[in-house]
Amino acid sequence: MFASGGYDHCVHLWSVKADLSSASPTTLSIKHNSQIQSLLAIHDSSHKLVSAGADCSVNIWDLSSERVVHSLKTSNSVYHAHPTTSPFCTLLEVSHCDSQFELRDHRLIPTVPVQRFGYVTLQFHGRYMKGTLFSNCFASGDRGGRVRVWDLRNIEKPCAQIECFDGQKIAHVVSHSSRLLACSENSQIRSIKYDQAI
Repeated sequence: MFASGGYDHCVHLWSVKADLSSASPTTLSIKHNSQIQSLLAIHDSSHKLVSAGADCSVNIWDLSSERVVHSLKTSNSVYHAHPTTSPFCTLLEVSHCDSQFELRDHRLIPTVPVQRFGYVTLQFHGRYMKGTLFSNCFASGDRGGRVRVWDLRNIEKPCAQIECFDGQKIAHVVSHSSRLLACSENSQIRSIKYDQAI
C-alpha cells in the first residue's frame, strides 16, 4: 500500500497487486480545506497515517478502525511531516518566520503538546525546502546557504551552524550513513560529517 494526497484536498490509499501490474485507490474520509502537502506513516499503538495540509490542520487516520482519531491545528501551513524517535511525536515544518518547526505530541492528553523552535528570517522556507531528522537531532538549511542543527532534547538554540553555500538557498538536507548531505537550489551537493554538526 501507499498513500497520496494533493490539490484535490483528499487522501487516497492505494492497494498494489503483488505482481505490481496495477494499483487501485480508496479515498479516505479525511477532511482538508486546502491542498495536502505532506503524508507520513507512523506506528504508535497501531498503524496510522498523518496528513498535513495548507489549511493548518493535521489529521491522524487509524488504518484499522478506518477513521480520524485525532486532529490538530498548527500555527501556520504545514510543509513537511517527519517521524521522530518517539512513535507518539511528529516534527512538522511550518510556514513561519521565527518558529519554522513544531515538535508535536499527538497523544490525546500530552504532557507538552507542542514545542516550537527555529530562527529569525524575513522569508518563509516554502514547500521546496526540507530538513531531516537523525538520532535526536534535526537539521535544516536556510536561504543563505547555512545548515542549522538542533538537538531535540534542548531546542532553545541550534547546537551547530554550518556554512555550506554562500548566499544560495539550501533546498534539501538529507541524513545518509554518517553524514548530512545539503543540496543547494542550483543542484550543488555538500557532504557534512555528523561529528562536525554535533
